[in-house]
Parts: sequence; structure tokens; C-alpha cells
Amino acid sequence: MLRTPKSVPASIAAIGGMACVAAAIVMGSGAASAEALSPMPVGESQYGYLATHAITERAADMEVPEFIASIPVPEEYKLANLAMAARFDIAVDEALASPGGCVQVVIDPAPTGGGAFSYGFFAVEGKYCQP
Repeated sequence: MLRTPKSVPASIAAIGGMACVAAAIVMGSGAASAEALSPMPVGESQYGYLATHAITERAADMEVPEFIASIPVPEEYKLANLAMAARFDIAVDEALASPGGCVQVVIDPAPTGGGAFSYGFFAVEGKYCQP
């Protein structure tokens, strides 16, 4: 597993990361990469989670984007919720298009644009991922 300044094991990311994902539905914005690349740098104040390939496959099988999209949120956050689900879905698809690829989640608890935190989902090339 890639270790970045505040990385955690993928098993914790799968559990804790989903809690962060659920919490992020109402705040923040993120981006998904267009293709699997090297892991994104994680800043000093950010948290980075690099899932294993197996957990990325499991996320695809579990239909995580559908789960995210179905979480009941106030109407004013529904579009952000759907956008987050779509970004996650894109990142998973792009990661799995790379043999052995995985997803990286980066959470910034103090974004410059305001809000509680921001997040990003990124497809990572298989050569950077654990099986």
C-alpha cells in the first residue's frame, strides 16, 4: 500500500472512508480523474486513502454509487449527492480499466473554498496499487 502523510490501511479506508463519503455528501466538491494515473499528492492537512485493487472491485460489485445516490439528503444537497455518486463511479470504472487499478480518496478538512471539507476520487494505475 502506498503510504502518504496521513494514509490508512485500505480496510480502514473501506469502513472509515464510506463514513467520510456519507458525511461529504452535504459539503465539498471533488473530482474524478479521466484515466488511471499515479496517486494524487496528499497535502499536509489532507487525508489520503488508497484502496487495494480487491476493495476497488468490491466497491464496483457493491454498487456504491447507487448507495450514495440513494442516501436521503435535504433537497438542496440532492444534486451534490448525485454528482458525488457519479464521480465515484467514474473513478472506479477508470481504475478498473487499468489492470490491477484502484481508487484513491483524498479528503481536505479545511478547503480554501469554504465548507466543512472537500473530497476527490481518483483512478490509480495498477502498478501503484496493492492486489
